[in-house]
Amino acid sequence: MEEDPDDAWHAKPGPADPALVREVLAAARAERPSAPLERVAVAAYAAGVTPLGLMRACYAAQDTVVAESAAADDDPAWEALLDLMDRLTGFCPPGAEIGPLPPK
Repeated sequence: MEEDPDDAWHAKPGPADPALVREVLAAARAERPSAPLERVAVAAYAAGVTPLGLMRACYAAQDTVVAESAAADDDPAWEALLDLMDRLTGFCPPGAEIGPLPPK
């Protein structure tokens, strides 16, 4: 079965754009990461990044947090990335979604 490049919601992690990963990670490490992460996501979509490409960048950023943190699940950047991924997939309060959402 061929992977649909726009189906970020069922895709397995794969190669991510290193520059986008750096942007996502820097935003996740901001003092108040929600707005910076939203700006990165909106700019990525505007630049033509697919939902799959953005989710892969989030997975790669999570991998970096895990590699650099003794307790990644307590790391604020880890939590910020999870929140962004929830907003990208629509698993958030109405109106907080970012970008194209998965089919219902």
